[in-house]
Amino acid sequence: MLKRAIPISNRRRRQRGSETIEAGLITTIMFALIFLLLDISLSLFIKVTLQEAVRQGVRFGVTEQLLTGDTYLSDSINKIVQQNAGGFISNAGCQVTVTYYDPYGGATTTPTNGSVLNVAVQGYQYTPLGAIFKSGAPVSINVQASDIMEPCPSTGCPSAVNPTPPTCP
Repeated sequence: MLKRAIPISNRRRRQRGSETIEAGLITTIMFALIFLLLDISLSLFIKVTLQEAVRQGVRFGVTEQLLTGDTYLSDSINKIVQQNAGGFISNAGCQVTVTYYDPYGGATTTPTNGSVLNVAVQGYQYTPLGAIFKSGAPVSINVQASDIMEPCPSTGCPSAVNPTPPTCP
């Protein structure tokens, strides 16, 4: 029979505590991966939610109708975007940009049939949950949607742009 080079009792004594260290390393890596997965999932959810909100804003805006109590089309679009943003937009007047384009001449404040309506949320800041593999700096999320405006309703075209923009902090 062969003799063991190191007796079993000495081998166990040298390996004592290695399971604890290995478990600690694996747990740290697993938590880092879980936080990374959560960050990616949440940022994707925010982007998709904001994209759907601006799409709904464009969908409402191309019909050139106003919400009850509104005088300007851009104010109604801002409210629609805020309603559909799932609580991510707190001040729609400052976070949502509504722009009208004349197909032949660029930006305009008096849209007509055939003008292009563009609704955007630019620079929404998402701060990651766990900055393990990346920096903890906020991530900027930008979304936009555009469509061609329909003819004005029988009641006439509403004023599009509010001449007194909201005060933003």
